[in-house]
Amino acid sequence: MPAKRSAMRKIKEILRLKFEAKFSHERIAAATGASKGAVTNYVQRALHKGLSWPLPEDLDESALEGLLFRQPRRARSMRSRTFPMCTRSSSASR
Repeated sequence: MPAKRSAMRKIKEILRLKFEAKFSHERIAAATGASKGAVTNYVQRALHKGLSWPLPEDLDESALEGLLFRQPRRARSMRSRTFPMCTRSSSASR
């Protein structure tokens, strides 16, 4: 089961502490209550999308979440599909 995502306000604070204050991931984790792994994950996602601090003014929390966590189109379409259950008749299993 994937870990629950932090509130976007906390993620923005993580990015601010990394890019503006230049804190280490350990120090950011201690300041925000996030794990070092979560800090690393959020920073890597932001870097992958070309984000730095300050974030663009037109990037609200909803848009930031979509940018950082949007699933690839194919993955989204696969999750919405339903697949029929395969059943075997008793004669087919012999």
